[in-house]
Amino acid sequence: MASQADNQGAKFFGKDNPFELRELENQSLDATDEELAEAARYIENIFGDAHAWCGGWALRLRGSERRTEDLDVVVRAPSTASIWEQLKPYSSIILYYYKHILEEGGDQFKIFVDLDEQRVVCVDVILAGRLHTPTLETRDDVDEVSALLNGTAVKKRVVSLRWQVSQKLHAIATRRKESDCTDLVWLIARYPEIGTWIQDEDKSKRKSFFDWYYDNEMDDAEVDVMKRYLGLEG
Repeated sequence: MASQADNQGAKFFGKDNPFELRELENQSLDATDEELAEAARYIENIFGDAHAWCGGWALRLRGSERRTEDLDVVVRAPSTASIWEQLKPYSSIILYYYKHILEEGGDQFKIFVDLDEQRVVCVDVILAGRLHTPTLETRDDVDEVSALLNGTAVKKRVVSLRWQVSQKLHAIATRRKESDCTDLVWLIARYPEIGTWIQDEDKSKRKSFFDWYYDNEMDDAEVDVMKRYLGLEG
């Protein structure tokens, strides 16, 4: 599916049916990895180097096996309204009809990619620099990872490892969702270099993660190791 602007342009939801967002969300819940990858390619072709993946899809691209149902993308742009305008010419995009709400401000909004045959993928679009995301203005903000998709190795743009860990710690401290905690455990096991700088992260956020780890890890020795790793001993 090529991302090419055309005369038809985007489709819209929410104009007349207040339940349309929920219907589209429900329709997107069973998206497969192949469908997520197809939708992601479409988005990548629109935004080019002004994007980076975050959230569960970024973890999948890094090699995590945890399933995710949607995509989260950070986009460098002047505003969410300008991103909406950039997406408007593309016929496989489904946008919220009332753009003026974005013109009043906002850090993120939800869109859908229409893959045809009643298949849609939900995408959370986040304005770069908002909601604990990088500005995407420096090389340090983005990692290019080699991901294996449909048997082919491809390069993908994801938020940097440091930003991904920082986002997870922030999410754990604010909502303590199980998947955020297990994601951070996976990242720590996957990337030894995290240990060289994780203690520079906010102590209260490290403590929130450790509290979950303490409650869920049955091996006392592993608990002690994690406590030292996070710089929380003493």
